Amino acid sequence: MKKLTSFIPAALMFLILAVLFVFMCLPTGQISGVAEDGILDLRGSQTVGLLYSLRGDWQFAYGELLEPGEQPGRYGTIEVPSSWHTSGYPLNGAATYRLTVLTDYDGVFLLYVPDMPSAYAIWVNGEFIREAGTVSLEVSRVLYESALIPVKADNGEIEIVMQIGNQYSYHSGFVNPILLGEYETVMSWFVRTRTLYNIALGCILMMAFYHLALFIFRRREKVYLLFSVLCGLCFMRFFWDINGVNRFMQWIPMNEAGMPFVFLVFFLHCTAIIYFTLHVFGKSFGTVQKILAALYITFGSAYFMFIPKNNAFAMPIIMLIIYPLLIYAIIVAIRSPVLRKTPLAWLYLVALLLYLFAGTAGTWLMSGEWFMTGVFTNMFMLMSQSLVLSRRYTDAFKFVEETNQNLEQIVEDRTKSLQATNDAMKELIANISHDLKTPLSVLSVNLEKLGQMSENLDDIEYQRHVNIAYHKNLDMQRLLQNLFEASRIESGRGMYEPKWLSLNGLLADIQQKYGEYLEDKGIDLNISSGGDTEISIDPQKIWSVFDNIIYNAVRYIEGSGNITINCQLSTVNCQLSIADTGCGISPEHLPRIFERFYKGSSARGGTEGDSGLGLYIVKSIMEGLGGSVHAESAEGEGTTIHLCFISKTA
Repeated sequence: MKKLTSFIPAALMFLILAVLFVFMCLPTGQISGVAEDGILDLRGSQTVGLLYSLRGDWQFAYGELLEPGEQPGRYGTIEVPSSWHTSGYPLNGAATYRLTVLTDYDGVFLLYVPDMPSAYAIWVNGEFIREAGTVSLEVSRVLYESALIPVKADNGEIEIVMQIGNQYSYHSGFVNPILLGEYETVMSWFVRTRTLYNIALGCILMMAFYHLALFIFRRREKVYLLFSVLCGLCFMRFFWDINGVNRFMQWIPMNEAGMPFVFLVFFLHCTAIIYFTLHVFGKSFGTVQKILAALYITFGSAYFMFIPKNNAFAMPIIMLIIYPLLIYAIIVAIRSPVLRKTPLAWLYLVALLLYLFAGTAGTWLMSGEWFMTGVFTNMFMLMSQSLVLSRRYTDAFKFVEETNQNLEQIVEDRTKSLQATNDAMKELIANISHDLKTPLSVLSVNLEKLGQMSENLDDIEYQRHVNIAYHKNLDMQRLLQNLFEASRIESGRGMYEPKWLSLNGLLADIQQKYGEYLEDKGIDLNISSGGDTEISIDPQKIWSVFDNIIYNAVRYIEGSGNITINCQLSTVNCQLSIADTGCGISPEHLPRIFERFYKGSSARGGTEGDSGLGLYIVKSIMEGLGGSVHAESAEGEGTTIHLCFISKTA
């Protein structure tokens, strides 16, 4: 369902364009009146509600500027609409066209003369009506201008004589047909098409300003500036182009001096579309590509601005300049992964292909009554581009929303983690203060008594105070050693240097180091080995492992008891189990005993000398050596710590 809703904007766009295309582009109510030998017979034909396109064979005289009343024998015939150079005449020059329309309608006709890339003068029924530019056999001065001319039949005839001079354009003569119809019909058609045409231009201009505003408020999004420029160029192109608004208003005089700007705007518009396409579909530009693009724009601008277009090679050169890069942009779009990831990119590709065949041609191939087809081809392009940009903005907005949500969750988790660490640090400080205070106090008292060396201090009591002071000093040393080791682990400085050492040699060292100490505590140490092998251990750090396990066991054994060390060998590892007969660990605490700062008791210090770091250090060192550790315990039945070392062979 979500995928279907994403196509709603595209569907609405198609609907709007389809409606506008029907009402603007299709020549509704127009029919072709086919002239023969310079005569178009409309007698007996319906007049009201129809527009006649004056096509067919007009009388034609090349190289002569004839006025009404000249002898018909001086005329030949030529097909209209067409450029006269396609019939074998020279491109540059002047000629006269003549057509007689026979009709039985006695009302007012309206003659619509589209602008043409040539100067022209027109007579109707022998009366001079208007001149656009200056017609001459040598140098004609061009003024691109459309006209609506009311005419009436004179004795059932309408004689149209047009002088046309071309010294500037690659088109000559009639390239757009003249329309003739009953006054209200032509005006209704003209107002309808021009109103919708102006609305279309207004929409394009609004899109330009809207995306310019997006760029101003989102300065890093240069694509909005690019699209704003693209919309502006499209607006200027169709404002100035053939049959455009400016051709009726003449706000900017359209003569041979102003026409190069039309070609330049057209070239820049096509260039902007190519660049936008490459940008949207992820084509990057290196230094070489940027240099080539600058040369292309420079050469193209120079050609469209300064090189004359009054030759037959003008159109092929224009196509050779624009079409290869446009085709290249389409190939990049087809091969881009963006096309597979973004469904709306397919819509843009369709618009690009349509633009290739119709949009670039514009008024060259689709002029006159088909002029609006070129306009809406470009509107389809712009709306597709706008949808792609909107989708990019929506995706970016959704990404920001998701990032904000994730960021809020991350901040919340980090806050909880920092709070837990802060609480643990407070507890650690309290525990360390307590754990250091007790042995220091005991050391102070016993050392004070030893210092006095009073006469009533016998050997037994003296030895007892020495032992107390000695063991409290050991407790303090172990506490400080654990803090130091934990600091190295947390800072990433806990480097290990594992070596292959004998298992039985390690067990013998354990017996030697802890045997006498445990015996003094009334605890038996039992060690059994199932065989000898070499295990991977760090000779220095391994004693932090056994110190924490053995001294923890002693701390939790009340009175006499025993500690048993067993070994089990396999082909890849050696498991060394250390079991005590202490008070054990309750089930709710067992899963967390290897966590940093964790203590099984909620009391302030748990047991004396317990910082909550011992088993955390054991786990960190074992994992650093490539081994592992886990514990088994039952409350009141003691605890077993299983150490798994990497071994060579069993």
